[in-house]
Amino acid sequence: MADTDAAGTADPAVVIAARLERLRRAGAWSSSGPVSDFAATKVSGFEPAGQVFAATVLHLGYTTSRARCTGSWAYTPRTDLAGSGGPFHTLLRRQYGARRTVLARAVAECEALGADGVIGIRIKTEEYPAGGTAITLEGLAVRARSSTRPARPFTTHVTAQDFARLLDQGWMPFELVTGIAIASRHDDKNTRQQTRRGLGLEANREITGYSHLVNDARRDARNQLRLAVEACGGDGVVVGAMTLTISERECPTNEGQHDHIANTTVAGTAIVRLPADLGTPPRRPLTIMRLDPRTRPDPVVVAHSPAVPTENEAATASNAPDANDGESLITRDEKAPLTDRVANRMAARQRRKDVFRSDNTD
Repeated sequence: MADTDAAGTADPAVVIAARLERLRRAGAWSSSGPVSDFAATKVSGFEPAGQVFAATVLHLGYTTSRARCTGSWAYTPRTDLAGSGGPFHTLLRRQYGARRTVLARAVAECEALGADGVIGIRIKTEEYPAGGTAITLEGLAVRARSSTRPARPFTTHVTAQDFARLLDQGWMPFELVTGIAIASRHDDKNTRQQTRRGLGLEANREITGYSHLVNDARRDARNQLRLAVEACGGDGVVVGAMTLTISERECPTNEGQHDHIANTTVAGTAIVRLPADLGTPPRRPLTIMRLDPRTRPDPVVVAHSPAVPTENEAATASNAPDANDGESLITRDEKAPLTDRVANRMAARQRRKDVFRSDNTD
C-alpha cells in the first residue's frame, strides 16, 4: 500500500495529508469551547471555522554533552544554562523542535479550513504510556468576516472573550511564543551540608543552591520569551502559563553525588498595537430605565411660592372647610416622606369630622 511501509505502519505524512483533505471537504464545523466563546467570536468580527488538533510523540531523554557533570570538576556553586551551551543544550533544542512541529501542523489544518487564525490554543505535555513524551495542541480556527485577511494565520492562547477584549482596546494577538530554559546545578559541599540529616532545628533554613537553581531557570526562560517576542516583531506579550519541573540524576563523573535539573517553560502570545483608524469604533451607551419604583429617582418638583394671605383671609380659611374632603388642610410638601404625607392626610380628615360634629351640636 502507498501509505504504509514494509512493517505495515502508516506514514505520518500521508495520514496528515488525508486528514487535511477531509477538513477541506467538511461542510460543518466543530468547537470544544463554551457557548460564551462562540458569542464572543461573533462580537470580535470573526466566525468559527472548525476545531484544529495536532500531536507528536518523541523521545526526550536527558541528552547531555559528553556526559559531563555540572560543575563537578571544580565543585563550584554555579548554574549551567542549556541556552548558553550547558550540558542539556541538545535536549533544549529538541523541546523547541517538538513545539514547532505541533504548531505547524495546527496552522496547516487552519489553512485547510480556510480560516485566518487559531484562538484558545491549549498545549499539553505528558508521558506516553508506551515510552516517550506526547505533546498535543488543540484550538479553534476562526475566519474574519471582512475583506481584510491576514497574510498568514495568527495563533494565540487567549480565549474568544479575551480576544474580543484585546481587539476592543486596540491590540492584536498574532503569534504564540514560548521561552524554555533547562538549568542544571551540581550539589556542592554547601548544598550537601544543608540537606544532610541530623541537623535538628538548624535544618529549617533555606537551601541556597536550590534557590539559585530555580531563580536562574525562571530568569532564563523569561529572557528567552522576550527574545522570541522581539524576533517576531511584537510590542508585548500576554503570558498564559509558566511551568517548572525539578528532577535529579546521579553525577556521571563522581559516584555517589547528584545533579539537580530545573526545566521551565513560559508560554504566551505576542501582541501588536493596531493603528487608531483600525480600532473598534466606540459603542453608544445603553439607556437603562429602572422598573422598580423603590430605586427610581424622585421627580423634580418646581415649587411656586403662594401669595401671603391677610389676617382676615387666614381666619376665614381656617374656620370654613371646603368641599374637597379636607384636602385644603393637608400640608403639601412633595419632598416629605410618604409616611409624613399619610399622617397629614389622616389628621386633616379627623379635623374635618370634629368641625362637622361641633356644628351639629350647636
